[in-house]
Amino acid sequence: VVQPAVPAGIQLTEPLEQMQQGTLMRKVKSKSWKKQRYFKLQEDCMTIWYQSKRTGKTESACEYWRLRAAH
Repeated sequence: VVQPAVPAGIQLTEPLEQMQQGTLMRKVKSKSWKKQRYFKLQEDCMTIWYQSKRTGKTESACEYWRLRAAH
């Protein structure tokens, strides 16, 4: 099995491998606004790709530093 290139300083763990396989999750903005989306961690382990389940529209990826800044 060929492992994808992982940036220096990031260890590819089982949870990261599972995130790279992708999963269907629900994005929640409020009690009434909930949308299902398919999220997948890209091979660089710093970018998340997502696709709307309802429309099938593919969105550009969200970079990791943006996710960290939100916390």
